[in-house]
Amino acid sequence: MAGKILRGIFLVVLIGYFLSLGASYFSYIEPYLFPLRLIQGNARLVTENIIIGPYPRDRDFEKLVKVKKVTVFISLLNPSLPFEKDLIRKEREILDSLGVTFYNVPLSFINLESPENYRAITRIREIIQKHKNEKIYIHCYLGRHRVEFVAKNLLGVVK
Repeated sequence: MAGKILRGIFLVVLIGYFLSLGASYFSYIEPYLFPLRLIQGNARLVTENIIIGPYPRDRDFEKLVKVKKVTVFISLLNPSLPFEKDLIRKEREILDSLGVTFYNVPLSFINLESPENYRAITRIREIIQKHKNEKIYIHCYLGRHRVEFVAKNLLGVVK
């Protein structure tokens, strides 16, 4: 009986290890998760200088910077989630190499109406005011729930 329990514990630990490893390096496997791309929203201009949308793919970062002239990125991804933490790391590296300003203002996607999310809206408002003459891209992962919350509560834009 004790042997079965130990094997069970070992199996749970092993599975947990591989799941955490996958979450820590999510940016490497994310491009191959085709079904997630099907449910991502589209980037759209919501004011003269603010675009909202999903987490950009590698080539999208360059397009946003060079073609759309975006100079500030605001990520709503949450670093307490291992898979989003890895995407934040990757985004920061790419944007540093492009010489673009990056902010991470985490929003919870589970409870959009939380007090923390409303505090984050205040922080985003400050960033936008600081960069009011620049083009800004605000994104979450899917480009649906969190960015729409920001557009509605910060910019008064309703889809």
